[in-house]
Amino acid sequence: MDPRAVARVAVGLLLVAVCAATLAGPATAERVDVEHTVGTTDEAGTVDVTTRVVVPSGTPSLRVTIPRETDVYETRGFTRVDHRTYEWTRSTDEPSLSYRMEGNVTVDRGNGDRHLFAVTDAWAIVSSPTVDVRTASGDVAADERYRVEGQGAAGPNVTYLGAHTRHVRAAEQRFTLVVPDAADMATTPAAALDSLEKASRRIEFGRRDEAVFVVVAPTTVEWAATGLQRGDADMWIRDVQRVDTVRNAWIHEYVHTRQDYELAAETRWTVEAMAEYYAALVPFEVGRITYEEFRSKLEDGRSAAYDDVVLAEPSTWEPDEGDYVKGALVWAALDRRLHAEADASMGDVVAAFGDREVSQTDFLDAVEAVGGAEVRAEAREYTETTATPEVRSESEHVRAFGGPLVRQEFDGFVVSGPARETDVAAPRLVTGETLEATVAVRNEGTDPGEYSVPFRVDGRTIATRGGTLRPGESATLSFTRTFRTAGEYDLRAGTATATAVVRRPAEPTVTDLSVDPISPARGEPVRISATVGSSADRPANGAVTIAVDGDALATRRVAVDDVATVEATTSFDAAGEHTVRAGDRTASVTVREVTLTPTPGPWPGDGSSGVGAGFGVPIAVAALAGAALLVGGRSS
Repeated sequence: MDPRAVARVAVGLLLVAVCAATLAGPATAERVDVEHTVGTTDEAGTVDVTTRVVVPSGTPSLRVTIPRETDVYETRGFTRVDHRTYEWTRSTDEPSLSYRMEGNVTVDRGNGDRHLFAVTDAWAIVSSPTVDVRTASGDVAADERYRVEGQGAAGPNVTYLGAHTRHVRAAEQRFTLVVPDAADMATTPAAALDSLEKASRRIEFGRRDEAVFVVVAPTTVEWAATGLQRGDADMWIRDVQRVDTVRNAWIHEYVHTRQDYELAAETRWTVEAMAEYYAALVPFEVGRITYEEFRSKLEDGRSAAYDDVVLAEPSTWEPDEGDYVKGALVWAALDRRLHAEADASMGDVVAAFGDREVSQTDFLDAVEAVGGAEVRAEAREYTETTATPEVRSESEHVRAFGGPLVRQEFDGFVVSGPARETDVAAPRLVTGETLEATVAVRNEGTDPGEYSVPFRVDGRTIATRGGTLRPGESATLSFTRTFRTAGEYDLRAGTATATAVVRRPAEPTVTDLSVDPISPARGEPVRISATVGSSADRPANGAVTIAVDGDALATRRVAVDDVATVEATTSFDAAGEHTVRAGDRTASVTVREVTLTPTPGPWPGDGSSGVGAGFGVPIAVAALAGAALLVGGRSS
């Protein structure tokens, strides 16, 4: 072939290749790996962040926009475009930025600035840093990972720095509970995780995230809320939040993780309404609160403060959180009607939303699709007007929802101690006594159900009993606690409540004093008996002294509820009048000038009836002087 022809062919092929490359454009990345390392700083209110980007091969250009309120102090492979945006210089495939990030975030909701995120000297709870990544082709997804430098734990949206204990529960979801050393939890980590797990199983709508990350917030700063949920499934909850309340913050914030739909203005109310509703419903269904408590929570939505609230009009909610309070009432009314009449629920309505933006029409259409035209009309009335639904009775609720209905109540108390062991109608006792509380647990529902009954004294869990009950079945549980300090104590066993009143024991009082014989011969044994009772309406505990002519003969400690007897035996060497005293009681003894003559005979008390003392005066005095017998008994 002609060399010139060969050259022309080669040039042609080269042009084709160049054109093809030009048309294809530069290689672009669809996802970029980003790793954030968060640590402490010596600058108050800030945390230290290093953001490292792994640039995919073939990426022609890349820009990163970091969070607001940052101060970059070191760059590697980046050059600054503006105060937040940095461009990759192509000098390394793993460029990084190091910066200080403001960690304190506050909001004023009418009570001054309160924290949404906080940095203290001992710990920090901050919003996890996140970046926007852009290549030549536009925005790309950043696969962001998080780690902490030193002590702490990080989720994709909330990061904790400081000493802590980590608790993990793997069920349908993996729950990680981070408890700072500075936190003083009002519940136990196990109970908090139980609440989250129960809610995970109970909620019928929304996607279950694979992992849920929860930080307990120490109440050493003023927080703007009881809890805060961020991103897909991160949250913090204040350490003072309990699980046995009508506003279980653990469940409230968890519900937000299952709300996948987008909001229009007229459906914004649904977000907090359903969270408040389930935060009361789930504790009731697992027996942590009573129906009366649940009902009282819903009744709040009927108070005059919410008379002008129209749920589809957010401007009418303030300042009393109309979406939270009246919204929960409306959500409950619609949920009960769907359960009762359509074998459905508001969970089915939310499931019909999908992940799109939901308008008022979309909301009503979903209600109608699940429950029919009449329920739609009711939903429209309660959301587009000031109309307010009623709260149904417990029997109506159970008929609609079915399921287990486990109730607990105190079924009796027994007090035991040094002075008594007796049943009491109410827990009234004295220090040093032990209270045994009996709790009756009954399942009044239509299905078998589990129960878990923690026995708490002033909020502290002493013991927990649990099990499963079939419909109509009952169980009796017993809990004990010994009280060492006087005061009033709040008793709670599941949903059963009582108050224990503990007082110091009364002083013992002598009610009668007798001497036998009252006119003994010199040296003759004399038995002194003091009858002892309580000086008040409770058991007594104290010392009783029997004295002769002002000198103590015997002192005994007496624990008495009703009547006890203190006894002592002595003899008198001198004839004449002598005085015996015990407490406020006195008795006179006239000793005769007669000397007993020792005679052979049996020892007194051996069952014989012989006459005569049978022992010499010195021996009798040595054997009997100061001897005492306490006969103190329990009585009911």
